[in-house]
Amino acid sequence: MSNSSLGTVTFMSSGEMSARLSPAHRAVLARLDEPLRAIFLDTPAGFQENAAALAEKAVEYFKHNLQQNLSIVSFKSKQEATPEQMNEVATQIRSANYVFAGPGSPTYAVRNWIDTPIADAFAAQLRSGGHLVFASSAAIAMSRHVVPVYELYKAGHDPYWVDGLDLLGPFGLELAIMPHWNNSEGGAAFDTRYCFIGKRRLKAMEDLLPESTHMIGLDENTACVFDLAAHTCEVFGSGRVVVRRVGQEKSYPPGTKFGWDELN
Repeated sequence: MSNSSLGTVTFMSSGEMSARLSPAHRAVLARLDEPLRAIFLDTPAGFQENAAALAEKAVEYFKHNLQQNLSIVSFKSKQEATPEQMNEVATQIRSANYVFAGPGSPTYAVRNWIDTPIADAFAAQLRSGGHLVFASSAAIAMSRHVVPVYELYKAGHDPYWVDGLDLLGPFGLELAIMPHWNNSEGGAAFDTRYCFIGKRRLKAMEDLLPESTHMIGLDENTACVFDLAAHTCEVFGSGRVVVRRVGQEKSYPPGTKFGWDELN
């Protein structure tokens, strides 16, 4: 397969559907040379009672902000699905050319996607020129090393990493994707930066990573488009993309590109 047939994967940092990320969606949509077949996969929020409402919100976002149709593909639980149902979802992913997934729990998404035909379908999409867009928890799940946000932030677990889908591992990148890098929900009371784990836990978590790993920090309402053919990353939205390794950081503002040599 020629390098030019490879697709893109976009990582976004947004808890809600943000109009400030519409330019990133449009930039990816502009790459299509055939009619759009866009789907929204609801797995990361499959455990939430409002999962259906979140999916409908994504559909409305596409219609209102992008003037495009988005179809919902529901796969809420691997445990409750038959092999035939998993294969059908994988077929729908392979048949789309724009796959979108977003908020929820990263570790829940990993448990329900890893070692399934669905994970294989994601990889096949990239190899065949498709476009994958993962926001918030879905973006984290695509890492080689997944930060267990809720377990650390809400349940008080000691620092640890979870093995993720490692979507870009076959392309030579070992990543820990960290949206909500500059989050300020904690205000002056407590530190919610660095994907809600704060500076103290960031250092402890970093010490557990192999030195070959790069953290990809995404400020709020910020997106990074990885072009697999060109080996470039382009920044969209209102914040920075931060590349961090062994305590050293480089940051890239909106409108800039950087090469994969920064990630090796």
